[in-house]
Amino acid sequence: MLMIQSVRRMRQRGFTILELMIASSVFAVILLVVAVGVTQFSNQYYKGVTSTKTQAATRSVMAEISQAIEFSKTVAVIPAGANGVAGLCVDNALYSYKTGQQVVDTSPNASLHQGYHGLVVGSTGSCTAGSVPSLPTTPGVPAGSRELLGRYMRLSALDVNNVGDVYTVHVRVIYGDDTLLFPAVSSSTNWANEQCSNATGSKFCAVSDLTTTVQQRLL
Repeated sequence: MLMIQSVRRMRQRGFTILELMIASSVFAVILLVVAVGVTQFSNQYYKGVTSTKTQAATRSVMAEISQAIEFSKTVAVIPAGANGVAGLCVDNALYSYKTGQQVVDTSPNASLHQGYHGLVVGSTGSCTAGSVPSLPTTPGVPAGSRELLGRYMRLSALDVNNVGDVYTVHVRVIYGDDTLLFPAVSSSTNWANEQCSNATGSKFCAVSDLTTTVQQRLL
């Protein structure tokens, strides 16, 4: 009888402080592992979305320009002027762009290399090497014009070179703020060399680089 009562008392006894501390520590470690896993998954997800958007925009710009050149008669590259805006004339289409200018939809900050537009194409009746390209300074674009970059993107490089009727087109697009780029952005930044850094928020940074060769068909 005494043995039965003793067993019952042992069964009714609660956890000791040491046992609770051990259980709490194990539970905390499990929560930490789960939290780290969720964070890594979230970062990879957003990185994938950012990269996909950037690659899609780069492919779209490349397709637009290369197809325009393929079925054009005249192509002229316009060097950047004092305002930093350069241009590309393909027949009567003028591609105006400013390398390094990030496209935003509200209150651009010039010190952060932001603007409402980064690469705009529009039709003109006199698109020549002497044309003066410009970018709209308002959210909207003139009738018949289009912005080819998405929000938070910037044109890192646009190079068009030819040998006879064969053109090599190079397009490079960066997604992300100045603070996410390496080398550190400055007044003398070579945008063609910028890469995503490992800074906090790098999941919202991506670089897409494409090069293709196209031959004019209409000569």
